[in-house]
Amino acid sequence: MPNSASFQKVLQVVSAQFSNLSASDKEALIVVLRQGLEPQVPFPGYSVNVDYATSVEQMIKAGKYDWFNDDITSGHFPSNEKGKSQMVIYLLNFDGDISSENALQEMNKLGLRPATLKELLALGAQHPNLQRKDVIVALGSTWRGSGGDVNVPYLYGDESGRDLRLSWFAGGWPSLWRFAAVRK
Repeated sequence: MPNSASFQKVLQVVSAQFSNLSASDKEALIVVLRQGLEPQVPFPGYSVNVDYATSVEQMIKAGKYDWFNDDITSGHFPSNEKGKSQMVIYLLNFDGDISSENALQEMNKLGLRPATLKELLALGAQHPNLQRKDVIVALGSTWRGSGGDVNVPYLYGDESGRDLRLSWFAGGWPSLWRFAAVRK
């Protein structure tokens, strides 16, 4: 599509007028253009700003969780991510229970990758009530505990509070859980 004559014409018109647009109009236009160029994701998405330089401990504090697993640390979940990013985090759910491997395959089909711990923490801090409705897991960050099991972080909540917990990667996931995913 980017090489089509009609796309080139739109690009030419937008380029000529872009500097005249307000900041909010520019942002809206960018969103529309991206949606036209990227495959549609049939799941709800939430805009999130992630600062990868922020430590896991600082992000947990910013999230104001009522309880969190003490094993969720920068040491157990090291990150090579850098900089800042604005992204949409999609919350995928599937018909029936699903394994981690199958959830990853479904994400891949949609051009998505699993969210990391820092992306999950940014989602929890910026959209704190989402986890009161649904359990949200991030398969993009893992930690092997002392017992040898591979763990992944998830957000849990209800009317009484919000938690940051760990679950086994190898387990199956109930259909009520949501998988946090972002575009590759």
